[in-house]
Amino acid sequence: MRRITVLSCLIIMFTVSFIHCQSLPESHPPSVDSPGRQAGNFRKTGTIASDRLVECSGIDMSMIRDDLLWAINDSGDGPYLYAMGTDGRDRGKVKMNGAFNRDWEDLATFKWRDRSMILVADVGDNRQRYGLYRLYIIEEPVFFGESVSSAADANVAWTVTFRYPDRNHDAEAVGVDPTNGQILVLTKRDTPPLLFSLPLKPEHLAQPVVAQRVAAMDRIPALTSDDLLYPYGQYRCLPTAMDLSPDGQKMVILTYKHAYLFDRSVSDNWRSIPSPTVIPLPLPQDTPGFAQREAACFSRTTTGLFITAEALHAAIYHSDIAPD
Repeated sequence: MRRITVLSCLIIMFTVSFIHCQSLPESHPPSVDSPGRQAGNFRKTGTIASDRLVECSGIDMSMIRDDLLWAINDSGDGPYLYAMGTDGRDRGKVKMNGAFNRDWEDLATFKWRDRSMILVADVGDNRQRYGLYRLYIIEEPVFFGESVSSAADANVAWTVTFRYPDRNHDAEAVGVDPTNGQILVLTKRDTPPLLFSLPLKPEHLAQPVVAQRVAAMDRIPALTSDDLLYPYGQYRCLPTAMDLSPDGQKMVILTYKHAYLFDRSVSDNWRSIPSPTVIPLPLPQDTPGFAQREAACFSRTTTGLFITAEALHAAIYHSDIAPD
């Protein structure tokens, strides 16, 4: 009798455990925190109002106005820069003469010879087949009043065409390091992601430049088994945006999972990658209109971070980045 009782109990325990495991909803796995220091409070500042900015793949703060963000669409749009408030209010668009949107994935604002400039990065390559990539630089448009004129346009000041030294790469994260006069490009689908550099204005603009490998960004936490419990969890750690502070000392990298803040004050270059501060992001299912986050930039004071997503009327969020 004792053997039968023990065996029966084991069968019941196994059955209950199996049913419980089978009933866990796939979209709500246990919450997972990344290792390292954490920062932030996270709040919604607005919603992208423009009906045309449907796949926002890059944003950055204006170098001229405190209340203005510049943004771009992913592939499928014309060569347009979109102006919007930090609350998402539509403030018009500017056509970039001399540019073509094959797969625009990021943009960066920066100062160059006391001029406010914007770089637009045509570096997306999902199938890694293009070979050559382009970075368009224009002077930041100046406008008065609330919105850009409907006929506004800007000429490309110069174009940097480049290739990688080893093979083709897909990238969605680009920044400008003003202290060294360099453009930094971070690849997306490599493990770990690879950081490359280019001169901001090459001597021979008519010839393609070969990017120089700087470092492997192995400080971004790698994919975990827990990540795979989420829908599309295999993509959670891929970098989708990057921005550098105006003084070039801080770098933020956005992934689908969290954002990571790097401070290079201990080094004069990015070859030695410091450990990052983690900027936690909420789960996609908990933030409607914020699932596919692919655009991020420092706020004007560099004490905060703006993040938005690729979606029609996507939400815009702000996070403090000073460590707790």
